[in-house]
Amino acid sequence: MSTQSFDLVVIGSGPGGYVGAIRAAQLGLKVALIEKFPHLGGTCLNVGCIPTKALLESAKTWDKLQHLKELGFDAGSPKFQWDKIMGRKDKIVDDQRKGLRFLMKKNKIETFEGHGRIAGKGKVNVTLNDGKAATLETRNIMVATGSRVRQLPFAKTNGKGIMNSDDVLFITEVPKSMAIIGGGVVGIEFASLFSRFGTQVTVLEAAPQILPFEDEETVKELVRCVKKQGVAIETGAKITAIEDKGKAGVVLTTAEGSRTFEKVLVSIGREPVTDDIGLNTVGITTDRGVIKVDLATYKTSADGIYAIGDVIPTPMLAHTASAEACHCAEVIGGKNPHKVHYESNPSAVYTYPEIASIGMTEKTLKEKNIEYKVGKFPFSPMARAKIEDSTDGFVKILFEPKYRELLGVHIVHARATEMIAEFSLGKLLETTVDEIAHTIHPHPTLSETIMEAAHAALGSAIHM
Repeated sequence: MSTQSFDLVVIGSGPGGYVGAIRAAQLGLKVALIEKFPHLGGTCLNVGCIPTKALLESAKTWDKLQHLKELGFDAGSPKFQWDKIMGRKDKIVDDQRKGLRFLMKKNKIETFEGHGRIAGKGKVNVTLNDGKAATLETRNIMVATGSRVRQLPFAKTNGKGIMNSDDVLFITEVPKSMAIIGGGVVGIEFASLFSRFGTQVTVLEAAPQILPFEDEETVKELVRCVKKQGVAIETGAKITAIEDKGKAGVVLTTAEGSRTFEKVLVSIGREPVTDDIGLNTVGITTDRGVIKVDLATYKTSADGIYAIGDVIPTPMLAHTASAEACHCAEVIGGKNPHKVHYESNPSAVYTYPEIASIGMTEKTLKEKNIEYKVGKFPFSPMARAKIEDSTDGFVKILFEPKYRELLGVHIVHARATEMIAEFSLGKLLETTVDEIAHTIHPHPTLSETIMEAAHAALGSAIHM
């Protein structure tokens, strides 16, 4: 068994772990990165954000091709080739994997392919994938082991008829019908994806609303749009049984009765991966897998051990983990960074249209008895939206009436996830709706709708 010494050992190479490793290396620390799976990048790169968005982009293109004549083109009857669509997705993922390997070499980060376990203060044992073992001595440890899909206790996924969000990214053909259990971000994204390729999709959500943490009005608009795409949405649904009958399909039973689908996708959320990484050896306890940390430093209860990303009680988002990792690395490197500004942390749902938001919803503001006003403007009057054939949706600004600072922003539109960044920066800089309204936006662009929503908040909308 070999022994090596480092300033920082990072366990997990997702968008939290690899970003933390790079930032620490930039600060002059000697860094090791441990990953037990065959590729760097974690869930996001390998079975999450990147492959999913690649497929969603193909679905968006296919949707456009259905309306070529309306756009002035005659290209016959277009067809899609699922194997090539999947091949494009795989190439994008592979290119990003190669990019990460290059970044590790560029930043002189030593990678260990195997299962890392904390073995005591300043020590991590690695069971390498080639059967060998290594001991890493270190001044600091960053736990960035991410999360995994949750399972239904009465119907475990099998990768065949009953699938999870990892499995479905390798599906060999588009199914004729699919039930999606769970109307959260992942479930509703896959509903949007497969429905556009012709699958009869039914989403079953136990809560009264899909995307339960998003603004009710924006979700209502999204539901209106996806129903036009053929997606059936059932809220308040209670699943009692799922049985895979092979070629005969999957029988899904609710209180209302049984139905058969070609595939069932179980998408009921994710859970932290904190078991079997040696937390008990240093006295770190978890609450349902979640590690408690000081959010100013990301320190755990054990000296020299930090945790970031999906294993701590903050939003399970790749960009959140990256921000936390940078901050944590700077703390370890002796810097004094600003705290991560969770109030400006954007949420992004890549359906068609997309939903993006920051801050509080109207429901939350009412529950907290916070006074607020609303500025809202639709995309339908905007020239660029008509040019791009994307007139569904609106920009909605919730603001404090005295100083008119942002309390929350909610966008539903084909490009919502790109547009929310302006508000994230605005929230961070404590901007007001007045300042947004008086900021010159280029014409013709979709971003003008942001300016118009701010003008609407002031009672002076121009194009409506």
